[in-house]
Amino acid sequence: MQTLDNSILQSELVPLRQALQTSLMTKDLHNCKLTDLTEIMLPMDSLLALFKAQGQPVLAAGVDFINDLLGQIGTEAIPAPTGLSYVLNLYENLELAMDAWCQGEDAAAGFAPVLAKFKAMFEGPKTAQAATAEISEEVLQDLPNADILEDGSVGDFINEVTDGLQSVEETVMELEAEPGRRELVDAVFRVMHTIKGTSGFLGMPVIGKVAHRTEDILGEVRDAKRTLGSNVFELLFVSIDTLKNLVDQMKTRVEGGSAEPVNIGKFYRTLQICLDNPSGDMPDQAWDMVSAEAGPAETAAGTAQPATAAPALGPGPKKAEPPRKAAKIEEMLKVSASKLDELSGLVGEMVVALSLLTQNPVMLDLGNRSVNAQLDHLDKITESLRDKVLGIRMFPIGSVFSKLSRQVRDLSQKSGKKIELVLQGADTLVDKSIIDNIYAPLMHLVRNSIDHGIEPPEERAPKPKTGYVTLSAQHLGDAIELMIQDDGKGLDREKLLDKAVEKGLARRDKEYTESEVFNFIFLPGFSTAKQVTDISGRGVGMDVVRKTVEQLRGKVITESAKGVGTSFRLKLPLTTSIIEGLVVSVAGSRFILPILDVNQTITPEEQDLKGFQGHENEFFLLAGETVPIVRLYELYHLTPKVVDPAKSVVIVCNVATKKYGIMVDELLHRQQIVIQNLGERFAQVKGITGGTILGDGRVGLILDPVSLINELYSHKKHIES
Repeated sequence: MQTLDNSILQSELVPLRQALQTSLMTKDLHNCKLTDLTEIMLPMDSLLALFKAQGQPVLAAGVDFINDLLGQIGTEAIPAPTGLSYVLNLYENLELAMDAWCQGEDAAAGFAPVLAKFKAMFEGPKTAQAATAEISEEVLQDLPNADILEDGSVGDFINEVTDGLQSVEETVMELEAEPGRRELVDAVFRVMHTIKGTSGFLGMPVIGKVAHRTEDILGEVRDAKRTLGSNVFELLFVSIDTLKNLVDQMKTRVEGGSAEPVNIGKFYRTLQICLDNPSGDMPDQAWDMVSAEAGPAETAAGTAQPATAAPALGPGPKKAEPPRKAAKIEEMLKVSASKLDELSGLVGEMVVALSLLTQNPVMLDLGNRSVNAQLDHLDKITESLRDKVLGIRMFPIGSVFSKLSRQVRDLSQKSGKKIELVLQGADTLVDKSIIDNIYAPLMHLVRNSIDHGIEPPEERAPKPKTGYVTLSAQHLGDAIELMIQDDGKGLDREKLLDKAVEKGLARRDKEYTESEVFNFIFLPGFSTAKQVTDISGRGVGMDVVRKTVEQLRGKVITESAKGVGTSFRLKLPLTTSIIEGLVVSVAGSRFILPILDVNQTITPEEQDLKGFQGHENEFFLLAGETVPIVRLYELYHLTPKVVDPAKSVVIVCNVATKKYGIMVDELLHRQQIVIQNLGERFAQVKGITGGTILGDGRVGLILDPVSLINELYSHKKHIES
């Protein structure tokens, strides 16, 4: 061990360390430029020469490795923020080694293992045989050490990798459509490189190794040593799925849950095929082996987003240009979703409190212009604050659309059909609660379009062999409309009706409208598939669609033309926390009906009221259609002010394909309602989905017409409209 001469310490080492401390600590990790790297690398070169001259090969190797990292950052092989975090971490350990050296201790003893760990992140076996030998078929990852778990870096890593993999999946989809865009290869390479390095540093070697093997293949593509073909794309998609599963497993373990082992054998088998076939073409037997392992990746929810006129169901549109991301990247601040929900709730309380204040009789009788002006100003500020908070909860529906792009790609291969997915309105903003819940319904609708709608290529004549599935989103006033449209064979009305009769859901002697027949497909267990496949056929998916959309206070409209195609339109509220509603009165109680469910309001004429078997005024005629009258006071055992429908107000609502009239004493006004949860005590009250505090301080109960009417008529099945 060689001791450092004190003169060298004072004249060379101290100034170099000070220069490095200054340059490393003052760099903006988000905006690092090549000139910044030069300011770091120049003193590093001087430090390297000093270590070599003083016989410190291990410390010299550390400086060499730091310079290599800086070079990769400069060439954008590693993103600057991630790469510089490695540099800072390694340099901190080098500082400790230099302190030991200055004190006459063995500097290499503590630094050598750290350097080896960092180097291991960027090295690995070059053959699938060696890689497979490292990890078993199924793995249950070990948790990182306590220090890493406590500082929150694992949670940040999981969130960043989840976002990164979603971005990679979209990029690979673009790359598969345009293999010549090599900048997309670089983009995927950088994400995999980042995942590899960070996971290794945090003590997640399985994730790091999968990312590293994928990076190796991408590196060969970048260096023109490998053709970008079907085997590489298959590896990339399998790698994405495997990493997603591993990250989900780690998240479950960190949160204290019971995680299942992740099978990573498919990834290594696909890697072996890639290494054995550098030309890029995957042999048929190899493809069969990989494809047989598992179907398309599914989420837990599926474990498995315009004008008001009817959509044109014609030939598929031309292929859309791939979306281009904006050059400007805004700085993002991560906030817990629960905190955002709390803030939204507090703003709702503020709206209610202000409404109570402004409608207080004392304030109304005050008559002070200055006070009223201040109240008006406060009202405008509160309304603006509410809109801003709601805006924070709004996200582009494109995050859901991109997941479905992968579904279509995988299902197209699995079904043997040529299918093109066209996305429209991906930047349409919707509430976070809808984003979180709408994927499963859309996924089931897309699956059914592919399995039941789009014909095999040989059966599509005279239409093009490639089938089109269009997924679009647009705002319609206070609602959002999502549409899934295919150019397949359309729904067979007679076949659907036969199946409904067979299951006892319909009668042969009754006439059904086209809409009524189409809505049979949303009933539990209803399926016309001759055999069950792993894509569809169990009659479960469409029931999930209907229930989920109804829970989100929306509705599904089905339109189809035989031989032309089918479309499903989902009408949903923009937000589930504030709704536009009609405030009505029944027996002195206040109820709110969501505007989205209201067709019209009417006071029936005496001559239009009809009855049956001794029951008077059970229906009324509206444009030639009989509309059953729903009496809220019967359901909730109230004493109404009005019992004669001809003297009441009837709110006509659409439930499925039928109209029902909800009879109330009085229509009060229309207003925006802040929805409040009523708690478990009211969970069993049928037809009520929430409550709110009205401007006069009274409680208003929010009605759900669908569950309300189903409950009221469950014991009146003899009533037919």
